[in-house]
Amino acid sequence: MAEASKSPSPPPEVEPLLSQSNSGSQGQLNAAVDDLLNELQSKFENVSTELFGKLDDMTKRLDDLEASLAASNSTTASPSK
Repeated sequence: MAEASKSPSPPPEVEPLLSQSNSGSQGQLNAAVDDLLNELQSKFENVSTELFGKLDDMTKRLDDLEASLAASNSTTASPSK
């Protein structure tokens, strides 16, 4: 009766087919993961490029503001006679 509780093993000619099916599924999974990683990398690069562009713009605007404030302070700080 102990043999009845064991799950039947597939016939020997079916085992290579199951192995091929598993390796095919593994290949599909690997391809899907690779595609997902490539997509994420592309999105990250786009966000990084956009972020650096915005930081450059902000730096330029801050430099302009600093120059404007320095010019404003130098004109108001000069004594009038």
